[in-house]
Amino acid sequence: MNITNIMTLADDATPTSGTSQIVWIIVLAVLMIGMFAMSIIPQKKRQKKAQEMVDSIKVGTKVMTIGGFVGEIKKVDAPNNNFTLDISANSDGSVLVVIDRSAIYKVLEAVKTSEGEIKLQEKPEVAAMDDMEADKASKEKKAKKQESSEQLGDSLEKTDNETLLKD
Repeated sequence: MNITNIMTLADDATPTSGTSQIVWIIVLAVLMIGMFAMSIIPQKKRQKKAQEMVDSIKVGTKVMTIGGFVGEIKKVDAPNNNFTLDISANSDGSVLVVIDRSAIYKVLEAVKTSEGEIKLQEKPEVAAMDDMEADKASKEKKAKKQESSEQLGDSLEKTDNETLLKD
């Protein structure tokens, strides 16, 4: 037996034939198309929802920007895709910022229109800086810590005095 005969025998013994290779190519193509569809469809839904949110913004709407600014829309500049946002503490117009339409992160409070109120998309979260219960607990903890350190200091003083008297 020469080498060419062995090679042809080895080629005939392989389990993959032309039809099974085509089946594998089809399966791989279907999987790739499925993965592509699964990544594109949710992204399109998110974009559509974000566009609807931005389109619903009118003067007086409270929004949060991507940068974290919270304020009220004072002016809508549709041709330039800009909003003028009032970020002052009491909405008196002392701090106005011009932002791009795409910088809106979420709508916090909708504005009333002639047809009724636009549904709130997300309620604002209010966080009080001076929570009374937390302050009280903190003061009690601090007082206990100070009291225990004073007691420790007193006991150390007594032991130091006793050792000095013994010497």
